[in-house]
Amino acid sequence: MNTITRRTFIKDTGLLAVGAVLSSRLATALDAPGPRVVVVHGSNPGAMLRAGMEKMGGWPAFVKQGRRVVLKPNAAWACEPEKAANTTPELVAEFIRECLKAGASEVVVPENPCSPAVDAFRVSGVGEAVKSAGGRMYCPRNKSEFRKIDIPKGRSLKSADVVADVLDAECLVNMPVAKNHGSSAVLTIAMKNWMGSVKDRGYWHKHELHQCIADICTVIRPTLVIVDAMRIMLTNGPRGPGKLKNAEQLVFATDQVAADAYTATLFDKKPLDIPYIRAAHDAGTGCGDPAVIKVEHVNAA
Repeated sequence: MNTITRRTFIKDTGLLAVGAVLSSRLATALDAPGPRVVVVHGSNPGAMLRAGMEKMGGWPAFVKQGRRVVLKPNAAWACEPEKAANTTPELVAEFIRECLKAGASEVVVPENPCSPAVDAFRVSGVGEAVKSAGGRMYCPRNKSEFRKIDIPKGRSLKSADVVADVLDAECLVNMPVAKNHGSSAVLTIAMKNWMGSVKDRGYWHKHELHQCIADICTVIRPTLVIVDAMRIMLTNGPRGPGKLKNAEQLVFATDQVAADAYTATLFDKKPLDIPYIRAAHDAGTGCGDPAVIKVEHVNAA
């Protein structure tokens, strides 16, 4: 006959309780939703944009009546649209038109390009796209157009002068083009696109570029990311000309790390092998693990 002492009873029931708690936590972790990425396939950027926004919850989920929208495309280079160095002008224009239709008071497009602004905005076609759609694009140059901020969680980048409109945006949308970035950043997608929103990007290249990219993303959190992967540059980025691939996709997400992680797979890259995605993932800024990210594919006419 087995005798259960008071001490044994307390020990065994305690272990059962701990096991129950751990099981409950494990079940909760397994059931917890991962970041969502919506991938729209097609050939018409406008139709794809509308399909993606519908899947993300519709325009009112992001654009509020009478509020200003700040859009950050990539218009860094004086390169023609077909070279895929900048965001597709048609996509930019359609986004601005839809925002204004949804009730936005204004769509502002600040960009600090690598090429001279007048050339970058004209040759890329983005400047005319913004103007024709009713938006306002500008190159921040005055001190008053930037604001110095601290980056408490930054490891390499402790502070930065950031475009004030980006910091103050009620709705901030990151619309990068997906492309190769040589041996320095490997890829430039959403996270690296913020380099066009800071005053001194030269510092980044001299002080652990990948970590600086991850650091800025701890303080700049977009409302929405729409990655232009219609035509992606596989080599000789970021300016090109390089080998191109017609991926014909738009990638939508609210987690910029997840958006970059999915898009990296279009280049046959493992997301967590890219240092800035790994750094942001490890810091908890977003999710860079493709095994956790929930991807929904949509076809648009």
